[in-house]
Formats: sequence, C-alpha cells, structure tokens
Amino acid sequence: MHTLISLVLLFAPLAQVPPKPVTPPAAKPTTPPAPTPAKPAEPEEDLKTYNLPDALAAIAVTQNYYNKINTFQAKFKQVFSKKFHGDQPAESGVIYIKKPGFMLWDYLAPDKKMFLIDGKKAWMYEPSSKQALWRDVKDSALPTPVKFLWGQGKLTDEFHVKIVPNSKFAGPGQKALKLLPKKRSPHFKIVMFVVDAAGAVVSSLVYDHEGNKNQITFSEITMNKPIDDKKFVFTPPKGVQVLQAGEDKPAAGK
Repeated sequence: MHTLISLVLLFAPLAQVPPKPVTPPAAKPTTPPAPTPAKPAEPEEDLKTYNLPDALAAIAVTQNYYNKINTFQAKFKQVFSKKFHGDQPAESGVIYIKKPGFMLWDYLAPDKKMFLIDGKKAWMYEPSSKQALWRDVKDSALPTPVKFLWGQGKLTDEFHVKIVPNSKFAGPGQKALKLLPKKRSPHFKIVMFVVDAAGAVVSSLVYDHEGNKNQITFSEITMNKPIDDKKFVFTPPKGVQVLQAGEDKPAAGK
C-alpha cells in the first residue's frame, strides 16, 4: 500500500505555507511589458482507448487486492524527475499503512523526514527545518487513489483506465495501467500504476502538468502483519515550530 498517487498529490496542499508579504521598493515608471502569450491547451486524449474490458478487469484485480488488506508495509525508493533537469537524488525509506486511516512514510535516506496521517491529522516533518506542518485530514481532500487503500474509494469512479502495452516500466508478468482523471486535477495530469499478477502496485508514477515525474517503487512488501498504533503517533520534538498548513504563524496547542 502506497500513495499510489504519490506524496506530490497527497501533501502538495499541506506543504504550501505562503511566505510573508514583502513590500517592494517604489519603482520608476516603465513601459508595460508585452503580454505573455497564452499557453496552448493540452491535447485531449482519445477516450475510445480507455475503459476497455481488459483494463477494467486489471484495475478491478488491484482494487480487490487492497480491499482485502488490513495492514501493509514495504520499503520504497522515490525519484523525482524534473522535465529540464532530469532525475533528482533518490530518496528511500519504509511505508506503513493500517486501516482505517493510518499512513506513515518514514524517509531514512539521504535525509530524515516523515509524512504521517494519524487518523485525524496529516503531518509533514523534516528535522532539518525544525518545523512540523499539519492539516486536518477532513480538510485535505484526500484523493481516491489514497482512500481506496482503506477501502473507501473506487478508482474507476475517478479515472479512465487503459493498459499501456510494452511499457518500459513494466517487467515480466507485470502490467502498466494508465489512469486519466475524469476531472482535471491541479496537482497531476496522469497517473500510472505498474501492477503484478496479484494486483499489487509495485511502482507508481505521477506526471504533473509541467512534465515532471514522481516515481515510487516498492519492495519487500508485507501484508496483514500487526502494526502497533504507536507507529502512527507524532509528538513534535521540543524546539520544533508547529504550523497549520496555510498559516504563517505557529499553531498553538496543536
């Protein structure tokens, strides 16, 4: 179980803490710049190639696989690729999920950090920044590809699906499933799941509207093994500033 849609989707709203406004110095009158040309509209995909019987059968296998899971843990490797700058340094760690409503991404290398849903709040904490950000889960608008891990969402309600033949991301016995959102999302354009024969997502890829890619690959998957609830408890360490996402001041008493 993994954020199938990746942390970009899940925590993008959480991490957006607006900077304090800065009053710029008075500028001398200048000639107004020429208007920026409008960005060309993204071409629409041919939906006739989506939702064919083989793709619907494959996504149903994945949906059923996660519906039957109570706990999940795995090692993960995450690589973010910028359109014009290529792959960024890989990050890795361990993910833990427990139904209903608990999820922890414990990053171990190259830097420690964590993303946590404790059943009530979503937290993001990086020790190097000495800040912890939080948002109420009910306000986070968690997407279906996250909620379905807890048996609360159906992928085909939110996405058109098709199988990508001969995908370079799929190995022997695996399928690459392309998920096209039925409603435009500001956080991502396309999602791809690479699934094994049992329906487990062994890799997820998220493409945003700027052409960047976020790929997370999973290994050493363990299912339905007891996970202590304490794993999902976060107490900000002494000296760490706690901020509510969207606020620029400490969230006292949170």
